[in-house]
Amino acid sequence: MEKLPFEKNRPQAIERIADAASNLLMPPLTPLHQTFMDQKLGVQEKRSELLRKQDECRNEGYAAAMRLMMPSAEQFQATRGSYLELIHKQRGNKDEQIR
Repeated sequence: MEKLPFEKNRPQAIERIADAASNLLMPPLTPLHQTFMDQKLGVQEKRSELLRKQDECRNEGYAAAMRLMMPSAEQFQATRGSYLELIHKQRGNKDEQIR
């Protein structure tokens, strides 16, 4: 095999490196595949953990919102009575404001 013009002027060290690199063997795929699967499993575990934390945070936020929406004991005492009485009371206040 004839050398190309740029290969003729190569230093001897580069020639040896090129020969050594051309003789390298491809590593077997089984260990590479196992490493890939281990990494993939680690990523899936981390993703599951983050999704669990996201759900916990969402549930805490939902519970806090529900607590804020629920009337306190004082408000609950003030609004005792039937639902219809509460509606009539609120409508009465609106009618008085309109007049």
